[in-house]
Amino acid sequence: MEKNTEMKAKKHKRKRKKYQIIYADPPWKYSSNICTSRRIRGKYVEYPLTYPTLNTDNIMEMPVENISANDCILFLWTTDTHLPDALQVIEAWGFKYRTIGFVWIKQEKSGKDVCLFGHYTNKSSEICLLATRGKIHSYIKSRKVRQLVRAVRHKKIHSKKPNKIRKRIVELMGDLPRIELFARKKVEGWDVWGNEVKSDIKLLGNF
Repeated sequence: MEKNTEMKAKKHKRKRKKYQIIYADPPWKYSSNICTSRRIRGKYVEYPLTYPTLNTDNIMEMPVENISANDCILFLWTTDTHLPDALQVIEAWGFKYRTIGFVWIKQEKSGKDVCLFGHYTNKSSEICLLATRGKIHSYIKSRKVRQLVRAVRHKKIHSKKPNKIRKRIVELMGDLPRIELFARKKVEGWDVWGNEVKSDIKLLGNF
């Protein structure tokens, strides 16, 4: 009985799908439970997140390395506040930080840059870090992918990232096996995992 259980476990492990592109947008937890601000009648009013968050230890403990191919690239969104945490997550997931993959310059529908209240300078951008494992650099398909991305932010869907980022990732790396973690919708060509979509893999808990 014990031997059969062990054999089944090994078989399941062999069948686990591996990805060469991992795109993640973790729901970072803020110590004050306040994440952003909105201008109402000329004044900035802070308001709490409307979705569950994870602390850095929770994110670091995710078994992302189990779904990462030997040659793999990671694109990880972070806020300026959580930059040190993001670097810890990269290492915990089995990757090495390389550079900033993308800088999203947030714009209003009018075309003007967004200006959000900050503790020091006012904010208008968000960064996506790039990390690697193995020899994924040899898979690069295009040297023309730009780091700077100007795109309109969605005021009603907090922290929704521009769709064009996925397209730039595929342009950069080609049609490799890929997954989006903490996804909000299913996109053609991508596997997804998260609590807002029907996940293609089981990574944590019940989803």
